[in-house]
Amino acid sequence: MAINERLLTEHQRQEQYVSELPTDYQFPLFSGRQAVESQRRSGYKNTARAAREIVDNAIEAGAKNIHVVFDRPTTKEREKGDRKESVTAIAFIDDGPGMGEKMLRYSLTWGGGTHFKAPSGIGRFGFGLPNSSINQTRHVEVYSKTTGGKWFMAFLDINPSNVPEHGLKTIEPAVPAELPKFVNDYMKKNGIELDSGTVVVWIKPDRLSYRVASTLRTHLVEDFGVVYRGMLDDIAIVVDGVRVEKVDPLFLTPGARLYKPAEEGGATMTLERALPLKYFIDPITGAQHLEFLDSEIEMEKARRDENAVIGVVYVRIARFPYGFALGERKYKGTDEYKRYEIRKERRGMAFVRAGREIDTVDVFPKTSKDEGLGNWPLLQAYAYHWAIEAKFGPEFDEAFGIGNDKQTVRPIEDFWRVMTAASIDRALQEEQRAQQHMRDADARRQREAEQADPSAPTPATQAAAQAALLLGKADLPSARKEEAQARLTEEITRRATGTGRSHQEVREAIEEEAKRKEYAIDFFESEGGVFYKPSFGNGYQKVAEINRKHPFYEIFYVNLLQHADARARNAVDLLLLALADAELKSEDIKKDLYEHDREHHWSAFLKFGLRVLERLQRPDEEPEEQEQAAG
Repeated sequence: MAINERLLTEHQRQEQYVSELPTDYQFPLFSGRQAVESQRRSGYKNTARAAREIVDNAIEAGAKNIHVVFDRPTTKEREKGDRKESVTAIAFIDDGPGMGEKMLRYSLTWGGGTHFKAPSGIGRFGFGLPNSSINQTRHVEVYSKTTGGKWFMAFLDINPSNVPEHGLKTIEPAVPAELPKFVNDYMKKNGIELDSGTVVVWIKPDRLSYRVASTLRTHLVEDFGVVYRGMLDDIAIVVDGVRVEKVDPLFLTPGARLYKPAEEGGATMTLERALPLKYFIDPITGAQHLEFLDSEIEMEKARRDENAVIGVVYVRIARFPYGFALGERKYKGTDEYKRYEIRKERRGMAFVRAGREIDTVDVFPKTSKDEGLGNWPLLQAYAYHWAIEAKFGPEFDEAFGIGNDKQTVRPIEDFWRVMTAASIDRALQEEQRAQQHMRDADARRQREAEQADPSAPTPATQAAAQAALLLGKADLPSARKEEAQARLTEEITRRATGTGRSHQEVREAIEEEAKRKEYAIDFFESEGGVFYKPSFGNGYQKVAEINRKHPFYEIFYVNLLQHADARARNAVDLLLLALADAELKSEDIKKDLYEHDREHHWSAFLKFGLRVLERLQRPDEEPEEQEQAAG
């Protein structure tokens, strides 16, 4: 009978595992199936990040052209559930110098790289090829040829039947082989003849982020465009027939995709600095350190330090005009939406190593300035409207904590100290303030537009109408219909009297107005009255009317109108419209309860609570000080 492992003690569990080892077990560093399965789940958030490793290797080897090719199943090959555009294999073809038979076999082992002792480029650790491949597939084949030679192939297969449960998993010797048919067909169709090169093939990948070719192609093209932006002038990367275009996520590079000149409403560079730094390890404590060399004397002293590494970190900050990146669904497909999608993935400080983007750090230090870590802004929504990038060379790998998969960055504390010494934190605080000023200006423009045309819909009233439509419009109770009809009659009479138009003309105008603005926010004045009340507006509308004489307006809402960004005010408006909508659809006892609670509980509670809250606030606290305290 099988033993339930959860019922075992830790020592019993250890004994069980050890008892399953073969008698001649040699205790290798990596032990069989369990180690491979564990390794398979490490490191890569998606297919693009895994595929970068293969592209990295090709670039590091000196390739100038890299093709990523998808194999699709034929009608006969298609299995149940497969679509015509399903991806059944991926090949990475490069025109680099290729590998000899022994190196080809070695490249599929962990640590089988050639740049660990001289990490001057984008490669280093020798984990990329096997790590990324088994993350996406259980069977990878690598074909390679050197100048004047023929194609050889080695493979790594981690299907359970090919990996011993315990002990070593070895790579078989490379053998002469023909390239897969879909690779040959692609090369022939595109006139590609390789005197030397390498082809990595993921056979039946089972962990792709997207299985449909068109979606996977977009995923890779968009990722590669940003990650390899600094290399695409010299290297061509083609994914499923589409050439990758460079994309600067700061949108400052002319000629890059989604770039827009500053004079036409594009991004502007607000800071560009080259920061000379010294990296060293304290011989006594073993602690890692970075120092900012802000004078020629310090630079010369650092050059004489045999135990120090000197390099430069290049920092750029870009500012985007308000509306340059827009995330609302109605903008989907536009350049503004595409920029927003890029910024959403890279909100924070982007780190670029040897011309290749590694990762984005989205959490700045929150420690006090006394520790020298600076006063960094909180990454709120406005972080979509500015961008910062730090470029460095492999000499600073240790200081930046580069992972062996080149997917992560963990800067040491001194990094933030040198950025603070160079006033980078202040520059970002300024960006945060600039964005708030832009939002304030936009809110003022919106308020002015509403005042100029009160019948124009707002985002809040549009959202309320859409919500009602999605939930299904319920008929008003009979008593409420009569109330709405009485309000309509009253409004028609008032407008007809004031304008001299016929009742029919006024009715048609009101109907048209209600089509434009089914929900609305309005105001009334009543000393000691409720904080808001629902009404039927022009008779066809549902309106939340706000009392200008209640502390809700005097203390809170007026500040939304004058200072807060439009999104905050629209969210409050939508909340009030939701309350009004519910109350206007109620009848009998439920209607009486709504009115009682609004008049005797909600309004009174808000009145006293807001006044107490106002006294508890610090009236002398400046907005800038609040931001610094938050940082």
